[in-house]
Amino acid sequence: MTGTDAPDAVHLARAGLLRLAEPPAPAVVELVARIGAVAAFDAVIHRSAPPAALAATAARTEGRSAETLRAAAAADLRAAAAVGAYLLGPEDPDWPEAATIGFGMAGGRGVSGAAPPLGLYVRGTLPPDLPGSGVTIVGSRASSPYGERVAADLALGVGDAGLAVVSGGAFGIDTAAHRAAVTSGALSAAVLACGIDRAYPVANAPLLQRISAQGAVISEYPPGTSPARHRFLVRNRLLAALGAVTVVVEASRRSGSLSTAAAAAHLGRTVMAVPGPVTSAMSVGCHLLLRDRFATLATSAQDVLAAVRPVDAGLFDADPFGAGSSTGPAAPAATSSDDRRAGRRSDVRRTDTLDPLSLRVHGALPTRGTATVSELSTSAGVPAPQVMATLPVLELAGLARKEGAVWRRL
Repeated sequence: MTGTDAPDAVHLARAGLLRLAEPPAPAVVELVARIGAVAAFDAVIHRSAPPAALAATAARTEGRSAETLRAAAAADLRAAAAVGAYLLGPEDPDWPEAATIGFGMAGGRGVSGAAPPLGLYVRGTLPPDLPGSGVTIVGSRASSPYGERVAADLALGVGDAGLAVVSGGAFGIDTAAHRAAVTSGALSAAVLACGIDRAYPVANAPLLQRISAQGAVISEYPPGTSPARHRFLVRNRLLAALGAVTVVVEASRRSGSLSTAAAAAHLGRTVMAVPGPVTSAMSVGCHLLLRDRFATLATSAQDVLAAVRPVDAGLFDADPFGAGSSTGPAAPAATSSDDRRAGRRSDVRRTDTLDPLSLRVHGALPTRGTATVSELSTSAGVPAPQVMATLPVLELAGLARKEGAVWRRL
């Protein structure tokens, strides 16, 4: 299906489910796998789906008719087409089946959030044969000249070998890797944590346009969706899935790149890390990955290319965490001695202790202005009663403030 095709029933249903269910939405994914996308969408909008699927979509279906929800799905497809994007689903020949099959395996081992995407909005052409033809390069937004040079060198070497560079389109290491790839004419894929019609960061809009011209810009979020912290974490599982190898170039001990590394390990992918100066805070995360044998050493593109192997079903049959493991390893945490070696102070955030639900509600609070409970419910994909129960907790933590009938982020 291209951006000029009329929306068929399957793509309309997947667009509707992507609008109603905040990823990764395992209950909705399971329903689609069992009865198909069209039947699942009908069941959700007519409130006849199983309780778990209804709970996952209640915040965005409450008070809306089935006709309204169908119209919203069609509007999303039109909005995607307006920016040259289209919706790709497992029914389409270009769907990266080999890249997504590992989610089911990880979910079967008890890994939370391991559900595959319900669909992917794509601008451009998805590189073929992912993940075997892709290398994921990630790292800190606050990158150093050293990290940017290494990321660019790795991307050039990967591209020269005919492989695609996968990254997140952000500042820092992502930008260095993407820019080197597109400048050399190599394939690249950028996975967004916002709608396909948005550029985040805005300054990278020209770069994202270049990526889509010779590769693909990808998102599982409906058009118009704004970036939020929890969406970056959810997006990271797709970064890991689309590459045979994930390379962490620079990362602080709190870097989101460590969650990408953990997701890659859950999916049975190879994780690599680039060493850096022991005095640099941006090297702490990489050194922890190497110290704990969570990752193998990457000092050049040759190291990375040597680690790339054909990815097939056999890879996902093995348990990379050893017999009896149900959840796999978590991204390592640094000790106080690691912090002292890095010469950095503790940077604990007040949001660190929030549970996933509270984090979603907090992420929905606007950075400017205010929002009603209903607006927060829709934005976060959380039922209004749970939003109302969560907001006082955020207020006690000094993260939100009630102003009449609306709420403000602090």
